[in-house]
Amino acid sequence: MHLTFAPNGIIQIDDARITHRNFSGAATQFNREGDRNFSVIIDDEEIANALSEAGWNVRIKPPREEGDAPFMYLPVKIKINERGPNFYLNSGRAMVKLEGAGINCLDNVDIASVSLDVRPYDWEVSGKTGRSAYLQSIRVTQRIHDRFADEYAQYND
Repeated sequence: MHLTFAPNGIIQIDDARITHRNFSGAATQFNREGDRNFSVIIDDEEIANALSEAGWNVRIKPPREEGDAPFMYLPVKIKINERGPNFYLNSGRAMVKLEGAGINCLDNVDIASVSLDVRPYDWEVSGKTGRSAYLQSIRVTQRIHDRFADEYAQYND
């Protein structure tokens, strides 16, 4: 994972790993219907500390077993409107801009790599403050398991 603090508070993350995917906004035990989100896994304590010091809401769960590292992640919200975010899926030789219900496929894609830009939203409610991470754009590269998929990708354009 490579993280860059960009202008306007945006963070650019390349070679990210994501978990808790809910691009479709499906209701689950941990999610209200319509709330689209995912989490970026943070493997490096220095990156986690830098994000925390910059005000980002890095979550840390204790290790499951003694000797393991804690599980660190950044929850990212997805709010879709006329300004974005932009979703790109690289599948073999085809690069597709996903729109509408098409982004739902990202819940089930076998991901090889992810690069994304996240923008901050600083909030204050009842005297409490915080910073939420909102997706600005994302590029997902799909791991292809079908030997014909890449060969015939040109016919799907």
